[in-house]
Amino acid sequence: MKRRPGFTLIELLVVIAIIAVLIALLLPAVQSAREAARRAQCTNNMKQIGLAMHNYVSANEVVPPATVDLNNDGGHADWGPQVPHQNWSTHARLLPFMEQTQAYNAINWNFGSRWSDNAGGIGDPNPPDNAAGGSYSIPNYTVIAMQINSFLCPSDPNPGGSGSFTFQGGQSKLVGNSNYGVNVGLNRRINGGTPGSNWQINGPTYIATNWDGALKPSVGLNTFVDGTSNTVIFGEWIKGFATGNPTKNGLATIYNLAGNQNSDAFNTDYQFKLACDQTAITSANQYGNESAWKGEWWAYGPTMIYSHTQTPNRTSCAYADMDWEWRTRGDITLISASSNHPGGVNCLFMDGSVRFVKSAVSYQSWYAIATPNGGEVVSADSY
Repeated sequence: MKRRPGFTLIELLVVIAIIAVLIALLLPAVQSAREAARRAQCTNNMKQIGLAMHNYVSANEVVPPATVDLNNDGGHADWGPQVPHQNWSTHARLLPFMEQTQAYNAINWNFGSRWSDNAGGIGDPNPPDNAAGGSYSIPNYTVIAMQINSFLCPSDPNPGGSGSFTFQGGQSKLVGNSNYGVNVGLNRRINGGTPGSNWQINGPTYIATNWDGALKPSVGLNTFVDGTSNTVIFGEWIKGFATGNPTKNGLATIYNLAGNQNSDAFNTDYQFKLACDQTAITSANQYGNESAWKGEWWAYGPTMIYSHTQTPNRTSCAYADMDWEWRTRGDITLISASSNHPGGVNCLFMDGSVRFVKSAVSYQSWYAIATPNGGEVVSADSY
């Protein structure tokens, strides 16, 4: 009999097995190459922010504030009727220096980015805690709803929130998000322990205010006594996942500290760090979380800040009885840096360089690069 050319079943199975092995070997390399490209894009985004920061400083002689909190009647007027609410973020103030002049020109500075003046009506001291941000924010919905690509890390697939404006007739539009927060330093209360610190912000940003002496005054380049190359101005975080479930992604989760602990419960930043770790280990569900909307509202300054109290890619925590504070004024936060880049996070230093800080960085080095004038000496190989 004449034999027909072809594969036997065994030969076919062997070929399939070889192909499967090759795919298994090549897939990690392909994924690694894709992540390298995403990380490079993230680095480029932060460099663009750094260039914009220096152009802003050249034009205004100060670093842009994290937010503005004004008052002319001697009381806390974060949403008072006397002064237009100016809670726009550092990001919003950098827009014209990032080739986003059209977005910047869409801002109506007579209104805030969120809550605005008495979002519940004139005389209402309590702005509504909802994603829509109050009816007075609607005049700025065009810019608030923009997704600025330079504010987003391509390695983070999380949506960052589900907040939206809803108009008459049922039309709605999601608000924009960001992966990059501005550095407020360490926890104000516990940094330096310290009576006399008066809760003053010790990071390279500040809250522009005309009434609260505890907040840091405006920051110029002369503030960076440690050197602009030794001070982080922006870091990245993983956005939230738009649900209340804290188990989906630990790095997107913000745990509330147990037992209604507030800032007076700790004497050092490191004590807080340990308490935050323990809270996450004990139970996320027991204490709830603020993680679902992490990274939402890039235009709103108080939620676009992060701190160095917790080291990178570790648990973020909030004081159980103070988490509203970081959302309304932007002067205190316990939200840490995090990323999906293997092994660490990208950080923008004030000299405009972007460096990759390892997750294994010592807390001493991480704390040192959090402040512009702490007097620490930090070598580049320490992070």
